[in-house]
Amino acid sequence: MSVPRIQFKTLKGFPPAVEKKVETEAFLEAAKEIVTVIESFGKLFTPVINDMNGNITKLTKVYSKDKTKYVYLEDVVILNVNVDTYAADALLWLKRGLQLICTFFENIFYDAQATEVLKLHLQNAYERTLKPYHGFLVQSTIKIIYNWVPTRSQLIGQGEAHDENLQVLEKYLPVMRSHLNRVDALLKKYNLDDAKV
Repeated sequence: MSVPRIQFKTLKGFPPAVEKKVETEAFLEAAKEIVTVIESFGKLFTPVINDMNGNITKLTKVYSKDKTKYVYLEDVVILNVNVDTYAADALLWLKRGLQLICTFFENIFYDAQATEVLKLHLQNAYERTLKPYHGFLVQSTIKIIYNWVPTRSQLIGQGEAHDENLQVLEKYLPVMRSHLNRVDALLKKYNLDDAKV
């Protein structure tokens, strides 16, 4: 039996929220972990990986300028809202990419039939998250990528390995989703979640 490409137990995951705020460094570390998860999908996913890494790098640059001032993700956005939207734009696109992956794994987790072919799960996740912001060319490229998604067994394993991954996902996904909802609300509050961007 082959080893699954992803072992969620090895991930630290997203940080617990402190006073309803998200720690910048811990959030960015968790986002980097998600990028390593996507890397296990295969080379065709390189554009998604590069995009997410680029946004993580941009946010890390801002955070590194003053780690005390930007200890919370909210401060990275709020303290720059009247200066420029560099950090907010990076966070917006990072959030969208993370929403895609979170929705994809929620689809896998809640699939009572434990479908082996995951193409429809990714297609559904893409249509619900990123598709509205992509033009025809990108949408066409994504349609090709659907066909190259690893199977359930390849991605999260079989038997004990599969069950263990699902057990970890049961705790992992709600925390990730709550962070994304918080970031979503923050960006909307400051009119930084532009549907046209």
